[in-house]
Amino acid sequence: MLPLIALLILALPPTQGLNDNLTGPGLAWPNQLWVPTGGFTAPGTTLSSYYTWGPDPIIPPANSSGIWDIPFPFIPMLWGCTQSYIEPFQRALWSNFSNATLTPRREILGFNEPDHPQQAACTPQEAARVWREVLEPLRYQGYRVGSPAVTSGEAGRKWMRDWYEACMGGCKPDFLALHWYDLVPQNFIEHIQYYHNTYNLPIWVTEYASQNFSVFNPSTGQYDNQATYVEVQRFMDITTAYMQSVDWVERWFWFGAMYEMQGVNELDCLFDPSGKPNRTGALNELGVQYAGSNGSVSVGQQLSSGGRRRIADWSRFRWIDSLGSLLS
Repeated sequence: MLPLIALLILALPPTQGLNDNLTGPGLAWPNQLWVPTGGFTAPGTTLSSYYTWGPDPIIPPANSSGIWDIPFPFIPMLWGCTQSYIEPFQRALWSNFSNATLTPRREILGFNEPDHPQQAACTPQEAARVWREVLEPLRYQGYRVGSPAVTSGEAGRKWMRDWYEACMGGCKPDFLALHWYDLVPQNFIEHIQYYHNTYNLPIWVTEYASQNFSVFNPSTGQYDNQATYVEVQRFMDITTAYMQSVDWVERWFWFGAMYEMQGVNELDCLFDPSGKPNRTGALNELGVQYAGSNGSVSVGQQLSSGGRRRIADWSRFRWIDSLGSLLS
């Protein structure tokens, strides 16, 4: 008898091209105009949407090459609970998010790892207050709003329980946003099952990758016992197969569309390393596996002379030094 996960993979329909933008894999994109997106938008792509860890979409200069365009709907995020994040989010909201095409159900993401001291770092009480004041009203304006995205350890589960309690019935997310970093596909499956069964809401996995945060080596300053490339591919295969097999997982976003992986296993990167010097955005085998596109981008393509590259602000995105303690 075939194991369950093999049956899941065999039962999946053949990969199609651009989908209806309601479900499926998406692009977590921290690069702005630092890297072209053409590898992910090439023929055959199955990506359904993208987000940037903020309220602003990618807007290429008018005279730039098409490899900088993103044909997927944009998902804005209110990253943190302080005014330094609330005010830019509200400005973007008032400008209709620069008239970007949003997802068909006009979805918005909530706070990024509020239980993590190096990320949004909101107390459940702070997050409940900001949610009630800023995000909950958007649900009555036709937006569909996702929960705060907590880390994947027990600290995240406790924070979510405390947040719901602090909300006193005033926070009603339309779906749960989750993060996951570990090596075992079955643990990933049980993690998202826990949240779905506990809160009875659809699931979005807005960050995930095959990454071990359990064995820190102080002599190297890195985490040991990481997955091999074959193991990373298998992790992606199995988790994707499961998410496609259930109707309560709506979207998922692999953490790896960047050349500097910010402490996460370099083998999770979706870009071909040969393109790193020129930031071509060409995909490697894992990137093609994830996006379904052929990943080809001309190495010589750059912004035209009238455009100007923007540099990514990495300080907002990775948080490796203390993440391991939150996963224990």
